[in-house]
Amino acid sequence: MNKQTISGFIRDYLHHKLNEKQKAQLETWYLLKAEENKSVEMPIAYEKLEAKIWNKIIADVSQTTQELPKVQKLKQSYRRIISIGIAASLILIAGIGYLVLKNNANTPDRFVIAKKYDLPAGTDKATLTLSDGKVIDLNKDAVGKIAAEAGIEITRSVDGTLVYKALNTGKSAGFNTITTPIGGQYAVILPDGSKVWLNAGSSLKYPTAFAENGREVALTGEGYFEVAHREGPKGRVPFSVTVVKNQTPSERVEVLGTHFNINAYADEPFINTTLLIGSVKVALNNNKAALLKPGQTARLSNENIKVQQADTEMAVAWKNGEFVFREDLRSAMRKVARWYDVEIIYDETAPEDLMLGGWMSRGTNISEVLNHIQLTGKVHFKLEGRRVIVSK
Repeated sequence: MNKQTISGFIRDYLHHKLNEKQKAQLETWYLLKAEENKSVEMPIAYEKLEAKIWNKIIADVSQTTQELPKVQKLKQSYRRIISIGIAASLILIAGIGYLVLKNNANTPDRFVIAKKYDLPAGTDKATLTLSDGKVIDLNKDAVGKIAAEAGIEITRSVDGTLVYKALNTGKSAGFNTITTPIGGQYAVILPDGSKVWLNAGSSLKYPTAFAENGREVALTGEGYFEVAHREGPKGRVPFSVTVVKNQTPSERVEVLGTHFNINAYADEPFINTTLLIGSVKVALNNNKAALLKPGQTARLSNENIKVQQADTEMAVAWKNGEFVFREDLRSAMRKVARWYDVEIIYDETAPEDLMLGGWMSRGTNISEVLNHIQLTGKVHFKLEGRRVIVSK
């Protein structure tokens, strides 16, 4: 962050105007200043180190802010953060475009993933399987019309989104399936105008034309939905999602609103349905059901539904091109594995219960993510091809 951005964040922090992400960015900036001023060879007493860091912070912002008399409040706030032991994990919050990890002389070599072993982030790629069995690689086709079948035309927009358009030919509808690989993501606008974003390792099956009395799709993996309102002869046409986990239909989401996220990966312990706008009804095969309000998550476990307050930022971070880590290490590494197409291997020393907190861009190479997590000082990564070895 430049000086003007820093001073603006400090000013807004003091007036309680920062949102959670901005607070995280400011806290990370402060803690990375601490990291820059550490001396591995000659440790400095805590009080002297804190004073040295804070003097550098004041020097950084002194030319652009009028709030320095109040800035001690911020210092006290961070002293409390550090004192309760979460300072190291907050370093994870550094994001591309905001902070850059400086590999200076004081950074231990074991905390640096060499660039020659680096892996790029995932990209927009998927395959489309038509009703006749034909498979189209959406990573290679040019923008424009890519297929036509069963009375619909399928095109790719300039931003890569798959778009369906009805041709009103009277032909019966078939089913298409869009599938994203590990390390891929894609978005599709369905025949009714609803838009669905698919995360890595996911699939969506849907008809090429919806019936007048209902709209039904099936999801595996993770998807974010923005459902279009549609009126039929008998009123509003319902939209429902059958959620499939481990090749078994696990729940049905009946949409009464518009914006929601479903996470149903086979390697996750729960199916989480998170509502942002509108309302949805989550129903199980055993007739148990729950109605969600915005800001709530329905967590499915052992054929039971638990409704709880949602961390909506974390739930939809992937769709917004971000990692948000407010979870345990192994949960975070499952996200990393899917996006970078790597295998995670834990050796006998790997921490079992390390909790993380922070965010990063999903557009950066894997080394940036791993290097920042390592700054907790409680975990170490070794990258071997497409294997990430995790140790203490």
